[in-house]
Amino acid sequence: MLPKVIVYAYLRNLYSSRKTEQALNENIHFMWPSGQNKPDHNTVNNFRGKRLQGHLKKFFHQVVLLLVEQGVISLKDIYVDGTKIEANANRYTFVWGKSIKTSKERIKKTAERTLVLCRKSL
Repeated sequence: MLPKVIVYAYLRNLYSSRKTEQALNENIHFMWPSGQNKPDHNTVNNFRGKRLQGHLKKFFHQVVLLLVEQGVISLKDIYVDGTKIEANANRYTFVWGKSIKTSKERIKKTAERTLVLCRKSL
C-alpha cells in the first residue's frame, strides 16, 4: 500500500511526509490507493527512507515501463524541467546569444543520451 501512496504523492509533487499524511486524511484520491489506511508521517518517512533506500529508482523505472507498455505515455517525447526560454519582449536582458547556443547543444546531447538509455532498457 505504501509504495502506491508514495508514487502517487510524487506524481502530485508531494514530497513531504507530513503533506502526504494530510492528503491521506483529506483527499479521496489518496484514500483509494491506500485502502483508507491512514499511516502517520513517521511511517511514510521510515518506509521511504529505510525500506526503499536504493530501490526507489528501480521502482520508478518499472512504473515508467509499465505505463509505456499500456500506452499511457510515450518515450518519443522528452520533457526537460527548468529550461529557461528567451522572451520576445526584451531579448538580451536575461539570455545572451552564446548561452542560447550552448543551451541548445546541451539539451540536444541530453536528449540523445536519454533516447539511447530508453532504447537499451526496452
